[in-house]
Amino acid sequence: MQKEEKTFLNKEEAIRVAQIYNNTIHCFINPSFGIVGATWDIEDFKDTLNKAKTIEVGGSMCRSMKHAIALRTENDLYFFEHNEKELERLLKEKGVE
Repeated sequence: MQKEEKTFLNKEEAIRVAQIYNNTIHCFINPSFGIVGATWDIEDFKDTLNKAKTIEVGGSMCRSMKHAIALRTENDLYFFEHNEKELERLLKEKGVE
């Protein structure tokens, strides 16, 4: 299996590619016991962005699940829903394929 290159995002880029519906965004979190999904208020998403140690584009599995905004905080790893067309535009601008 080929290792995928990491592509990091800043907060503004993460908001740009986020798939937002009526001021909400879907998220998967990966606690120790399994994957949990929930719909978040957009302001909670932004607060979590501010606490992020890293924000990156998830790999092919995350993209296929449409949750490629991978955000790591001190204690947790979140996967927020993204808009694939907007992500493709951003990656093209950044020179990433």
